[in-house]
Amino acid sequence: MTEPNSSDRAHWSPFSTSRAKWAWGLLAVFAVIYFAVAILTSAEFADLAATEVFLGLPLGFVLGIGVILAGLVITRIYLSKIEG
Repeated sequence: MTEPNSSDRAHWSPFSTSRAKWAWGLLAVFAVIYFAVAILTSAEFADLAATEVFLGLPLGFVLGIGVILAGLVITRIYLSKIEG
């Protein structure tokens, strides 16, 4: 990667490269997943979060594991994108 010259620095943007666009996009996807699960496991939705869905495990637990897996998948997508 080359060093930007002074005219490029004046117009720098956090979305200036395709890698940065991918990174921000994947961050947005993860944020939506994370906050949706956080809302579903909040006190207002405690009954829903306590619903047994898989092998007797509550929905809140399954969604929490899902957030971790989503983070791993999103990280892998990003790493494969920047490698090549």
